[in-house]
Amino acid sequence: MAADGVVYFSKMFQAVPHLAQVARALPGTFVSSRTSTLRAFQRLYPDLEVARYSKRFGFLVRGNRLLKDAGAIVTGSPYGSFLKPYAAKKGTVFHGTYMMLSKDALLRNSHFDLLCVIGPRMKGMLERFPEAERLNIVDTGFLPFCEYPERSAQQRAAVLQRLGLDPQRQTVLYTSSRRGFGSWQRAAEQLVNTAAPHFNLILRPHPSQSLTSRRADRDSFKRVRALIQARGNAFLDLSECALSEVLSVSDLVVSDANSPSEEALFYDIPQLMIETPECSRDVIRQIGEREAMHPDDLSQLLTLYDCGPNLYIGDQTPDFSTVLDRALTDQTAYAAQRERYFSWVFGSRDRMANERVARAIQTHLL
Repeated sequence: MAADGVVYFSKMFQAVPHLAQVARALPGTFVSSRTSTLRAFQRLYPDLEVARYSKRFGFLVRGNRLLKDAGAIVTGSPYGSFLKPYAAKKGTVFHGTYMMLSKDALLRNSHFDLLCVIGPRMKGMLERFPEAERLNIVDTGFLPFCEYPERSAQQRAAVLQRLGLDPQRQTVLYTSSRRGFGSWQRAAEQLVNTAAPHFNLILRPHPSQSLTSRRADRDSFKRVRALIQARGNAFLDLSECALSEVLSVSDLVVSDANSPSEEALFYDIPQLMIETPECSRDVIRQIGEREAMHPDDLSQLLTLYDCGPNLYIGDQTPDFSTVLDRALTDQTAYAAQRERYFSWVFGSRDRMANERVARAIQTHLL
């Protein structure tokens, strides 16, 4: 690679959909130190170039040489100590929808030469801090929207049939938050057990579980697969599909009020929010206060829970037999709030963020 080339780097899978969209507009090589992340990248984006980084083998490894010679390194997480030795200019596109942005979070990203933010919420949060004045912040939009397919009957049928699901049935997507915080252990099996049989189900654990599973995760997936086999019309998605793909065929999203539930608003999909002792409106409020979020930002963040009905799961066994139908029936009552929340977080529904990021990289980093 020439010295003015671009390297896209991430250890975590979560940044892959963001970086892949930029790489399609501004060619470069995706580099990672994690085998699971590289494999997922190649599976989802086989047309893009990848290389491995190795701490052990140094410049004998292509990914190490690419980082050393890069003109620009673009990532989705701070990686401050990792990036420090490299001479290239550096930028971040963050990853996920970055629901919380405290002063400490800003400072962890202050070493970047370019910060590409996803919309009005993120830009407003940053501008609350005086330290942001010396940083190069560009509002480029949300990158994963670039790959969100246009919905159609033909597209829906093709995706659902490939997943072994019936295109004539309404489809419920359950997407939980990360291990130890999300509702997977409390809700996944019961969703398969009790959801009405007229629904397709897609169950998507967080990538921290599906791509880097531990024994407890693997045992859970085994139980869920057995239940799916007995039920039919359900699919366990261990990050085998792009989130954009499964959202595009969903009629209802069941979530922990997380980044995927925010992304689902691109299609204005009705929502059902799960609350648990580990992750609830009160828990998020406590975290936001501990992170010193501005009260206005925190208050607005909590209105995500107002985008659909809420189901609290404590020690009881949840029953989804009627709550899914009710969430679909009541969807129009939450439509205005879904639109308000989307506009605050993302601003625009266009699919052009990768081109704006590419221009920002060429202007500020190359």
